[in-house]
Amino acid sequence: MASVIEVAGLTKFYGKRRGIIEVDFEVREGEVFGFLGPNGAGKTTTIRLLLGFLRPTAGRAAIFGKDCWTEAPAAHAYCSYLAGEPAYWSDLPAADFFGYHCRLRGLAPDAWRPLAERLELDTRTRIRTLSHGNRQKVGLIQAFMGAEPLLILDEPTTGVDPIMQREFLALVAEAKAAGRTVFLSSHNLPEVERSCDRVGIIREGRLVAIEDVGGLLGEHLRSVNLTLATRPAGNPFDLPDIEVLDTTGTDFHLMVHGDLNAFLRRIATLDVRDMSLTTPDIEDVFLHFYGADRNHGGNGRSGDAATAEATGGGATEQPSHEEVAR
Repeated sequence: MASVIEVAGLTKFYGKRRGIIEVDFEVREGEVFGFLGPNGAGKTTTIRLLLGFLRPTAGRAAIFGKDCWTEAPAAHAYCSYLAGEPAYWSDLPAADFFGYHCRLRGLAPDAWRPLAERLELDTRTRIRTLSHGNRQKVGLIQAFMGAEPLLILDEPTTGVDPIMQREFLALVAEAKAAGRTVFLSSHNLPEVERSCDRVGIIREGRLVAIEDVGGLLGEHLRSVNLTLATRPAGNPFDLPDIEVLDTTGTDFHLMVHGDLNAFLRRIATLDVRDMSLTTPDIEDVFLHFYGADRNHGGNGRSGDAATAEATGGGATEQPSHEEVAR
């Protein structure tokens, strides 16, 4: 299967501050590749390097064989992009904004309309008056309305309600079925699990793993808070793949690893008063997978650099004079 994105030794420093370090991966044609990590891990920096918005300190990235820095315009021809914090011409009604993008990309004038109806966006409204969630819909519509073979999506469902999140997952599945390739940056583990074929996990600027989603699900953790009617004798959860993180009286806080069936069979024998099951925060998942110290600073990550990544740049993430000239 052909490679759509090829990244080798990709490194970016902002002065002495770490962006990403020696990142290597490839994205195959027709797959949905999740790029997973907590805020500040290096996801947006990687995407900006892929799009030629930043010049790499070292290494190389290519899209359909076109170097992302030296051949950026040629690489852009293959891409549809949604930024993590998109900026729009806010005085334009959404319909006019979409019309401009259709002309720019050579699409039919109403190419945007089916998606706008599907996402229930009032396109007569000026973009500046839209809520954050509706502005995010504007971004999703402009990203998906074309036929570019590669979609690069940076935190695409931030601020979108659960119904629209389901529509987004459907759009991704339809893009994949049409043979398009999707590069999806997220810190939402359930979203990645439901939409992606493979996942690259980045932490503190380094790619620490690339896994099939099936493998990731096999290691997936669930946080369980359980209240029993009476305090049982001994530890009723002395089972493989279940950790008792805390217990007070009849209340248990558990971490269940992988398959839930053994846990469900055990609680069926108990008198359960209440239970909640959630996916742990993605940073906690990383801590479990890789034994990382929250205060680990081995890669030179400073608080300012983390803020720059999370906010999309700011004063800390200044491009060089050469990048500005481009």
